[in-house]
Amino acid sequence: MVSTEAEPRENIEKKIRKLRKDFQKNVQPVLRRHNYYLSKGERRRIKKKKAIKRIQRRERRMMRSA
Repeated sequence: MVSTEAEPRENIEKKIRKLRKDFQKNVQPVLRRHNYYLSKGERRRIKKKKAIKRIQRRERRMMRSA
């Protein structure tokens, strides 16, 4: 659970912004991941596919900068 406490002289708008960012970083991915069931094999395939894309993207960047 994401929570925050505001000090008496602290800006409320700044705290709300920080709370929203914290929610988007920590809670939303978990909710998205548990939105529907994925088998272990499916999760593994997705993970492998993401890794391959990440490697290809890194290689493209290296080719451009060279």
